[in-house]
Amino acid sequence: MIFCPECKIAVDPEWTICPTCSILLDQTGGPTTRPVEEVERYASNLAWFYHLIPVITGLMALGIGDYLVTDSNPLLRTIFPPFCLIVGGWLGLILLGIISSYQSQP
Repeated sequence: MIFCPECKIAVDPEWTICPTCSILLDQTGGPTTRPVEEVERYASNLAWFYHLIPVITGLMALGIGDYLVTDSNPLLRTIFPPFCLIVGGWLGLILLGIISSYQSQP
């Protein structure tokens, strides 16, 4: 049985970080996971406020979807606005990717 050197709890042999005190259990000194490369970070070349685009487009689509079904039956009023929210957020992510592809790298 393996124990954490800091908090003295039993840990699984496959673990590399103690779940209680978050210290490194593997003493080899190498990184425990591979770092995320720059090309794998979605729209990392944009400022933080650009990442609000999917939220804004999702909320706009939710409002439009709610307005379109105000005089419809209850089932449609229950299903259609959340569907519009999901589709609007997805379209916002596509728009964010397009904007990110046209911006230069920092």
